[in-house]
Order: sequence, then C-alpha cells, then structure tokens
Amino acid sequence: MVGSFISGFVHGKVKNSVFMAIVNAGAGIMAIITPYCSPFALMLVIKFSTSIFCGGIDTIVNAEHIRIWGSDNQPLLQFIHFTFALGGVLTPLFTEPFLAEKETGNSTIRTDGEPTIFMNSTSQWKQENTSNMTWLATNGTMLVKARTTNVHYAFLISGIIAILTSFPFIYLSIVEKSTEHKSEEKYTQKVHSRKLPRHLNIFVILVLCFFFLVYCCVEDTFASFLMTFVVTEYDEVSKSKGAYITTFYWASFAVGRFLNIFVSKYVIAVKLISLYTFLMVIAFSCFTISAFFAQIDAITVFAGMAGISMSAVFAAGFGWTESELLKVTGWVSSFILTANSLGLMINPLIIAYLMEEVSNMWFCYVLLLQTFVVCSTFLFLLLFNRCYLNKVYGKVGDSKNLEIVVETPLQETEKFLENDLKTSENVPNINLTL
Repeated sequence: MVGSFISGFVHGKVKNSVFMAIVNAGAGIMAIITPYCSPFALMLVIKFSTSIFCGGIDTIVNAEHIRIWGSDNQPLLQFIHFTFALGGVLTPLFTEPFLAEKETGNSTIRTDGEPTIFMNSTSQWKQENTSNMTWLATNGTMLVKARTTNVHYAFLISGIIAILTSFPFIYLSIVEKSTEHKSEEKYTQKVHSRKLPRHLNIFVILVLCFFFLVYCCVEDTFASFLMTFVVTEYDEVSKSKGAYITTFYWASFAVGRFLNIFVSKYVIAVKLISLYTFLMVIAFSCFTISAFFAQIDAITVFAGMAGISMSAVFAAGFGWTESELLKVTGWVSSFILTANSLGLMINPLIIAYLMEEVSNMWFCYVLLLQTFVVCSTFLFLLLFNRCYLNKVYGKVGDSKNLEIVVETPLQETEKFLENDLKTSENVPNINLTL
C-alpha cells in the first residue's frame, strides 16, 4: 500500500526506467535476505520493505503500459499479466524441493533416508537445534528427528531473478540519456469529451477501487491460502501434493492469461469482465461444494477453473477503466493498487482467524461471498456509467488526441503566413475538425 502510494507520487517526476531498476533490484535484495531474519520484528521490517518495492512495480507497470500504448493496450496488457502468472507457475516448482515434510502424529515416515517418529500433539517436548536437523525430546526419554526446511535457496533464486530483471532498465536509462535530442518540437494535447464534476469523479474512483480491492482479495488470498487449506483440512494431502495443486492453479491462471492475449484482440474489455466474473461465481461455488464433501480431485479441477476465471479480470479492468470510465494516470493506478493492498492486508487476517478459530471451510465461504460482491460491484458501476454518466456527460470513448508537430520556428511560420495572406487575393477557408 505504501509502495503504491509512493509510486503514484514519483510517477512522472523520475525516469521510469531508473525507478523500475531501483524497485526490481530492491525487491531482489530483500528476497535474498528474508530467510535469514529470524527475529520476528526484523522479519516484519524486511517484508514491509519488500512489499514497498513490489507495490512500486505493480503501479508503474500498469500506468506506463496504458500511457505508451493507449487504445491498443489490451492484448499487450494481457501479455504482461500472463508473465506474472507464469512466475506463479514456476515459484512452487522450485520451492517444493526445499520444503520440510509434513509432520503427522503417531506415524512413521522417511526423512533423509531414516525413519522418523513424531510425538502425539499432547506430549510435552523440548526442542534442540543442531547443524541441519531438529531433535525433540519428551521428558528426556525419547528422541525424534525432524527435517528442517532449506527454503532459503528458493528465496535466493527469486532474488537473483529480480536483480537480473533490473539490468535491462539500467541499460534503457543509459540509452535514453545518450539519445536525447530536440530535433523537433511536438505539442500533444489530450482532448476529452467529458469532464465529470469533482464529486462524481471521486465517487467513480472509490467504486472502482472497491471493485479491484475485493477482486484482488479473492485472487491473492486464494493463491496464498490454497496450499494451507488443503494440507490442514485433509490428512491425506501432503505438502508436496498441496504444492502441486497450487501449481495447477497457477498453470491454469497462466494458460488463461496467455489465451486472453489473443481473445482480447476481438472481445472488448467490458465483455471479458462480464464473462469471467460469471465464471468466477461458478468456479468458487463448485470449489466450495467439493471442499465440503472432501473430493480432492474435484478441488484440484475447480481450483484450475478458478485460475482460468480470474485470468482476465485485472488487466481487462484497467482497459475498461481507460476506455469507458476515466483516464488511467499514475495517480489512478496508485489509488487502485493502494486499495488492493488495503484489502490484501485485511482479508488474510479475517480468513486466518476464521480458519483457526472456527473451521478451515471458512476459507471457501468468505471467498465465495467476495466473488458475489465482485460481480455486484461491476454490474453497478457498469449500469451507473452507461445509464447515467454517458447520457449526461458523454462517453469517454469519444475522446481524441490532437498532436501538432512544429518543424520550423513558430515566429518564422507566422511571418510566412502573414506575407502569404497579403499577396493572395483568394484565401481558402480552412476548417480543423477533431
């Protein structure tokens, strides 16, 4: 949330290539040092810093993309968000080998080639750490051995990828600086067909932020808590299987976004949102029913369907905003991402509390309810814009861009026109139509 707000303020004041290099490198460095911050307070500081950099990436990428490509933004915006989903597919795969095995009470499993016995949850035990193993003792009479996690390797891989990503932006900043020239002056003016009153503009932004807030609560919380839900709710689901279910979700999410690159060329953004929010309702309804009856295979299938149904909404939401609601500036992008972050900050606390204190099934119930809220908010904003704003203030889609290119000094041009008019008897009328 803080990172998104800072990015909205910085956007346009600092070269975007420089800013992107900083936030990518910063996120990578924070990821590498994260697993070595054992004290809880220090971990909070590091995660807070990491999220600031990630908020900067999200805000600038969306705002700059729409600024550069304008009305042609949809397929390429879907492509950008496809690469995000692709990262979600890869992450569980290179994380899974470094995870500790699931501990089960009164059972014997194999860890590092040796049998391991875990104590009943009611036993009193103490813990002692050695170089790479954890030994547990109960009243000094029995020792059991548990494998420790090596997840710091996964953080190292993620951090290196993020740091490498900053290099192209460093190169771009150098090239942009060396190729700056003023061979011609361009005066570009945006001509908008409607200007909303301040109170209506604020209202539209607030409702739009609420739509993205609730949607991102569903998308992010589902991906973050899916493995936790299936592993803790069902004894037959191991951490490895939970990681693969999560990977299947991300794979479906990525495939959906890849297909949307081509679909969005022929289907406008508002129709994509309508279709995919309807699929979200179906997917999460079926997922909840499958979870209630403990059908693991069905859970896996509908987790994938949920990934497909959410694949187009975020990117199409930005496209719909630009084409029908209001101009997506750095500040608008910042407001949207700030609202998203606020939801992602609150939603996990609510779901985690309900899962721990009431039932794990509240993971499904809360997300299903929020899915209905997403659909209702979208429908309200769509009708409010088309039935009221468009009729009273006109359509945003009618906006045109006027670009005047001046290749000679303005004073000489005026002098030339003045002399030409003096020597001409018949001067034609010139009309400029936007």
